[in-house]
Amino acid sequence: MTDKPFKTIKQQLEILEKERNLTILDPELADRVLRRYGYYEIINGYKTPFLIEPGNDEKGYKTDATFEHIYALYTLDRQIRETILQGIEQFEQTFKQTLAYVIAEEISDDETRYTAKSHYNKGESHHYHHGQTSTDRDRLLKKFNKLLRSPNQPFSHYATAHHNIPPWIMIKGLTFGESIYWFKLSKKTIREKIVAKMFGFDPAVLDQIDSILKIKQAFGDILSLCLDYRNLTAHGGRIYNHRSSKFALKWSPFIYRKNVIDISHKQFSHKKMRSSIGALIKVLHLFENRDPHSTITIWLSIRFESHLKKYPMDKEMLEESTELNFNEDLP
Repeated sequence: MTDKPFKTIKQQLEILEKERNLTILDPELADRVLRRYGYYEIINGYKTPFLIEPGNDEKGYKTDATFEHIYALYTLDRQIRETILQGIEQFEQTFKQTLAYVIAEEISDDETRYTAKSHYNKGESHHYHHGQTSTDRDRLLKKFNKLLRSPNQPFSHYATAHHNIPPWIMIKGLTFGESIYWFKLSKKTIREKIVAKMFGFDPAVLDQIDSILKIKQAFGDILSLCLDYRNLTAHGGRIYNHRSSKFALKWSPFIYRKNVIDISHKQFSHKKMRSSIGALIKVLHLFENRDPHSTITIWLSIRFESHLKKYPMDKEMLEESTELNFNEDLP
């Protein structure tokens, strides 16, 4: 016997209604929803704002809490997830094409040249139990070689028809995370040109002001935060109140200033606006391509407005969870 024994849908609903005092307005809807999406995903994932004592199911639910309201929050979160993913995919595409362009421009579009070991830093070393050692660069070059021999399109076509796979085709076979590795392992001049292009700066100006504003550090942190959201949204994680200590933004005068994230160093030290949806939206506005920012803010505005028409009491909770001011940060 486990400490979490199997319960039928009927038993799950009886526990919610009779033992924990959750109002179920439409039992047929509740039954259907739990069968489709699961008790864990809906109840365990979104119950906290509705409990009398967060973290303690035994105390039961607030008197005005309903199953339908919990399901509405679950539905809203799914919509937020889809919206964030759409915006991050746009950002990812811009980053990848900028990376490929600079690699071709600064090194070569010839596969034998831009995949040469000498163009990349080693990165971290990884030791295996059988005594072998591999570096991040080894892993990147291994991925390049795999794509150069790939039978899949468009790699096979370019290899056969053009006898060369240029960087803008190679990048199509890399995940967002692998593309970030390509960027990080590239030489300093490559990285700086990519950062300048992404923000719309003159590379010479970037070099002059970076020691003060820490723009290059900020760019790396934003890449990591975007990757975190990319992975979370792609795998169906709860997102409306997401925070990450691993991928949180570090202090940078480029990010934490008026008209971007306008908070004090003290607020920052208390982990405010470091990895929330609000922080993500603010930093996406820094880039030359504003499409990801516009996509996310426009659609979030529509999603939140629709939800709040039915559940206006959620506004404060959602603003605190997302670290967004709906009146100021959304269209």
